[in-house]
Amino acid sequence: MTLQKQILWLLNISFLVVVLVVYAVEFNTSRDAINKQMETDVQNASTALGLTLTAFLDSEDRGGVDTVMQAVFDAGFYSEIRLDWYAKGEVIEKQQQPRAMDVPQWFMGLPLFAAVAQEQVITSGWLQVANLKVVGNPAVAYQALWRTGVQLLATLFVIYLILLLVIWRGLRVLMRPLHAVARQARRITKRQFGEPIAEPKTRELRTLVMAINEMAERVKLMFEGQDEQIGRLRLATQTDPVSGLSNRTHLMAHLNAWLSEPGTGGLMLMDIKWLDGLRLQQGYKARDDLIKALAERFKGLCVKGSRCIFARISHTEFAALCASGDEQQLRAWLEQVHQELLAFSMQQGQSGGDFAMALVPRGNHSSPSSLMSSADSALHQAWQTHPQLYFAHLAEDSAPSQEKWRLAVADAIDRQDFGLLQQSAMNLEGNEPLHLEWFASLAIGAQRYPASAFLAFVEQFNQGQSMDMAVLSKLLGSEVLDKPVLNVVNLTLATMRDPDPLLLLLDRHPHTYPLAFEVSEDAVLADLPAARAFAEQLRLRGLGLGFDHVGRHINSLRYLHDLAPDHIKLDQSLACYEQSEEVGQEVVRALARVGKSMKIQVIATRVERGEQLELLKELGLTGYQGYIMPPKVVN
Repeated sequence: MTLQKQILWLLNISFLVVVLVVYAVEFNTSRDAINKQMETDVQNASTALGLTLTAFLDSEDRGGVDTVMQAVFDAGFYSEIRLDWYAKGEVIEKQQQPRAMDVPQWFMGLPLFAAVAQEQVITSGWLQVANLKVVGNPAVAYQALWRTGVQLLATLFVIYLILLLVIWRGLRVLMRPLHAVARQARRITKRQFGEPIAEPKTRELRTLVMAINEMAERVKLMFEGQDEQIGRLRLATQTDPVSGLSNRTHLMAHLNAWLSEPGTGGLMLMDIKWLDGLRLQQGYKARDDLIKALAERFKGLCVKGSRCIFARISHTEFAALCASGDEQQLRAWLEQVHQELLAFSMQQGQSGGDFAMALVPRGNHSSPSSLMSSADSALHQAWQTHPQLYFAHLAEDSAPSQEKWRLAVADAIDRQDFGLLQQSAMNLEGNEPLHLEWFASLAIGAQRYPASAFLAFVEQFNQGQSMDMAVLSKLLGSEVLDKPVLNVVNLTLATMRDPDPLLLLLDRHPHTYPLAFEVSEDAVLADLPAARAFAEQLRLRGLGLGFDHVGRHINSLRYLHDLAPDHIKLDQSLACYEQSEEVGQEVVRALARVGKSMKIQVIATRVERGEQLELLKELGLTGYQGYIMPPKVVN
C-alpha cells in the first residue's frame, strides 16, 4: 500500500471515530431534550385537561367529559387518558398502541424512551371528584429522535465526505514531490535521466528532492563515465589511432565471424606506396592528416545493402571487408574504390600508378589466415598489372549470383516457402533456455542457406518487410511457437520502420505464448527514432525486444539507455574466449556490466566449446548461443 493510501486510511479512520463520537453525543443530547419535552407536554396537557373537565364534572355532564377527553386524545400525543369519576363510580378510559410513521421497528424496540405519565386529582372546592391520568405516546418521541438522527447522520456524512475529498486532494498535492522522486528513481535504474525535479515549498520534501536530484546527477556522470570508458577501451583495442578505421585485430575478428557462417562477399587489400614518400618529404603529420582525410572518403564506399569494414593494417596498407555481394557487385565496388582513390591521389599531386588494389571473393575460404594469404597474393599480382588493379576470379561452383538470389527470395515470398531454423539461447546459470530464436533459411538447388547468407540481398531488393511477413505468417500459422519458452523472431530494418503490417498480422493471430522480436544493431543505428517508436509499440502489446550484433560498430551505447531492450546479443567479432584475448575480454566484461546495470540480458555468440562457458560466467554474461547448440531445421 502506498504512503498516500496509508495516510488517507489513517485520517479516514480518525475522522470516522470523531464523527461517530460527535453523532453519539448529539444523539444522546437530542434524546434527553425530546424526553424532557415529552414530560413537559404531558404535564401541561394533564393540567389543562383537568381544568377543562372540572366544569363538566360539577354539572355531571357525561357527554361533555367524553367530548373533551376525546378531543385531547385524538391529537395522537398520548397513548392513554384515564378518568376515575368518583361521584358516579365510573371509569372513562382512552387507549391506543404506540405507532410511528417511517420509523423502523428495530428502532422502536430500542429502550430509548420510557412511558411518561402524569396523574392528578380533580377537586371541586374541597371535595375530590375524580382522578385523571395522562400517559404520553413514546412513538412520537421515537419518531422525532429518528428524524433528528437521520438528519444529523446525513449532515455529518456530507461533512465527512467533503473533508475526505479535501484531504485526498491535499495529499495528492503534497505527495507530488514523492511521486516525482519515485519516478526519478525508476528512471535511474533504467539509466534514463530527465530534467531535475522542481523543489517543493515543504522543507522536509525539499531536502529529499534536492538529495535525489544530486544523486541522479552523480549517477548520470558515473554512467557517462562508464560509457566513455567502454568507448576508450574499444577505440584503443579496435581502431587505428591515426585513421580512426578498424585495426588489424578488429578486422581479423570480423573475418573470423564472417567466415563462421555461410555467405558471400569479399576482402579487398590496398597498398598506397606514395604515403611513405609523403612522410619522407613532409613528415608524419602531413601523412597522418592525409590518412584521416582518406579514411573519411572510404567510409561512404560500400555495396548497397551490405556491411563494409575498412581497416588500416600497416603504414601504407588498407583492407576492406564486404560482408555480402556477388561477383558483379564486388567488381563494381572494387572499381568504385579504385576511382575514389585515384581521384584522391591526383588531388594530392601523386601519380595514379603508385598504389595497387586487389579483391578476393570469399569463395571456399574457411579461415581468416587463408583469405588474407590469398589477398596478399592477389595484391602482388596487382603490382604486376596496369593499372594496378586485380580481381581474383571465383570458381565455377561459387555462391549464387545476385539475380539468382532475387528470383529465389521473390519465389519464397510468393509461396511462403522459407525454411525455418530454431536455435536456443541458453542461460549460463542452470543451463536452461533463455529463449528460442527463429530465423529463415532458403534453398537454392541442393544447398540450403541461412538468413545471414542472403539478408543483404533481401535489403538490396527492398523485400525485407515482405520476407518478415512471410516468415512470421508461417510461424503463426503453425504450432511450432506454442511453447512455454520465450520465442524470438528476427526482423529487418524495413519492418522496424513500418510495423503496421506486423501489428495487424499479430492482431489476426492471437497468441498466449511469450513472444519477442529481434533487430540488428545496424538497423537501430540506421533509424533511432523508428527504433524508439517500434519499441514503444511492442511494449504496449506486452511483446519483448532484443538487439543482435551489438558491439559491431565502434559507437556509443547510449541507444541502449533510450530503448531499454530485454536482451542484447554481442557481435560475433567480440567472441574473445581464448586466454590470449584479454583485451577483447575486457570489452565484453564492460558490456556485461552495462547490461547488468540496466537489467538487460547480455548473451554471448559464437560459443563452440563447453570449456568456454566458465570464462563467460567470469565475464558476467547472462547466456550464450552458438554452434555448441547448433540451429535445428523445423518442418
